[in-house]
Amino acid sequence: MYREFLKAKTDFLQAAARTYQSGIQTGTGGNLSVRIPGTDLMIVKPSGYSYGQCTEENLTITDFSGNLQEGTYKPTRESTLHGNLYKRYANIGGIVHTHSPYSILISLNFSWLNLVTLHSELKLKKPVQVIDVATQSVTEEELPKVFAVMDQAPDTSAFILKGHGIVAMASSTVKAEQIAELVEETAEIAWQQYLAKKA
Repeated sequence: MYREFLKAKTDFLQAAARTYQSGIQTGTGGNLSVRIPGTDLMIVKPSGYSYGQCTEENLTITDFSGNLQEGTYKPTRESTLHGNLYKRYANIGGIVHTHSPYSILISLNFSWLNLVTLHSELKLKKPVQVIDVATQSVTEEELPKVFAVMDQAPDTSAFILKGHGIVAMASSTVKAEQIAELVEETAEIAWQQYLAKKA
């Protein structure tokens, strides 16, 4: 159990550092989490902290309902989304959510992000669905919209919340972060292509 926790902690901190360094999330927005294998617990980003501020000192552990189990910091308000994804989909080990600008632009203008590059086709397999969620964070009432997309395609690795940003999922948080970077890169190219066609 302790070894699994150490592995999860390392995964979480590496993904947080990379997300901050990549610039796909600025300020204190966005959130990430990692499942602690063999438990119904997850490590989540504390609310009000940037990705770059995630350290061992402010590790925040909650159950899948978002109830604080260890740590002294308030967990991200997206704990409802993260925890329910872990509960429903056993293959998900890490989740990264970012308010990346090009992905948000795509979500405000299209129902999905087309895979306009060979690399995105290879890695993402299918267009990234946009989900129209009315609330600032995904509530219990809004979860069925997410489940509808995920249940139809259980191998989904990312979706975009309309006007909000990317949710990337993988077996680890590091892999989820790499997916988030790829989605934002693809969104930027797709948006520039869209503008070029309109010019």
